[in-house]
Amino acid sequence: MMDTAYAVAFDGNRYLMVWHNGRGGWEMPGGHIEPGESPEEACVREFREEAGYAIEIVGTRDIGHCYVCAAILGSRMEGDCEMESCLFAELPEKLSFDREEYECTVPWARETVARRGRSR
Repeated sequence: MMDTAYAVAFDGNRYLMVWHNGRGGWEMPGGHIEPGESPEEACVREFREEAGYAIEIVGTRDIGHCYVCAAILGSRMEGDCEMESCLFAELPEKLSFDREEYECTVPWARETVARRGRSR
């Protein structure tokens, strides 16, 4: 069973990423799924802890080694967050994980969020 999940959360055409000091790169907020938690619940929790934002999950995808959630970025929440965050329109140069994975998951998440917007 996969035990990790991350979210690609959009504010308009840009998505939020966090800087991971230990890995020396930008990544999507996410992490381990706690016992009894769904991938969506884990993404909401991890996003709040790492970036300090609320998110609304609109789709989930199993990519084999983890879950990816497409989300809409919500409001900044009160309190501290664990990592520096920034909005990007394109993938930054320094990434913590494989660029190829993000080149597949970001367009999927973008389309999933866009479909949600058209159906409202």
